[in-house]
Amino acid sequence: MNNHQVRLPKANILVVDDIPDNLRLLSAMLTQLGYEIRRVINGSTALKTAQAAPPDLILLDIMMPEMNGYEVCQHLKASERTRDIPVIFISALDEVFDKVKAFAVGGVDYITKPFSEEEVFARVENNLTIRRLQKQLIEQNILLQQEICDRKKAESALRLSQFYLDRFKDSIFFVNSNAQFVYVNEAACCILGYSREQLLTMTVHDIDPNFPAQTWHSQWQKLKYQESSSFESIHRTQDGRNLPVKISFSHLEFKEQQYLCTSAYYLTNLDLSN
Repeated sequence: MNNHQVRLPKANILVVDDIPDNLRLLSAMLTQLGYEIRRVINGSTALKTAQAAPPDLILLDIMMPEMNGYEVCQHLKASERTRDIPVIFISALDEVFDKVKAFAVGGVDYITKPFSEEEVFARVENNLTIRRLQKQLIEQNILLQQEICDRKKAESALRLSQFYLDRFKDSIFFVNSNAQFVYVNEAACCILGYSREQLLTMTVHDIDPNFPAQTWHSQWQKLKYQESSSFESIHRTQDGRNLPVKISFSHLEFKEQQYLCTSAYYLTNLDLSN
């Protein structure tokens, strides 16, 4: 395919008309656009065909014996399997009443005979485009609803995890590779004298003089490759006190991000009741 050609998305079109010449003419017009065409000559066959394998669009003649196009469309719209298929009515009738009735029973468009090739192309392509966009919107809405459901579950799990971790007596810190705190529990806030909001804007360097910013990268790599271990250090509280602390940690990778999950046990008796 060269750069000046546009390949239209393939679609399946059901053409319903009791006049074979009309079927052949419409089939020839639409086949050259790359559409797959199925042809039937009466309403009852059209309903069976649509139920067996729903098309992307139906071109439906109004004036047919036994069951006219209006009745066929009403049956289509009454079935859950076929109700969303767009129906374009085709007829030699050009009265306003006929067009209004066509839309009233569920048609999306109207083409009058004799057929204009340009009009047929435009109406078919426009309605198929609308149908594709509707399907995309429905699919996106389903995905959005699933995402909302998943997010609610995740938020519920997060609240439960935070409730659980906040009841630990030891201080819990989650630290990313930039030394920033991404989670702290209630014990950490109480012991260090900072609010949770304050600590989440701070780094390890702000509370631990043994982990200065200039050496953090090398220290991070060392801790990372230990996977899990423990060591002693010092944490500085908001009011300037230095607290000896024993830190146990493990390395965690989540969604391509790396973290140290640390538990801090302070080696001094602290009165946290005040």
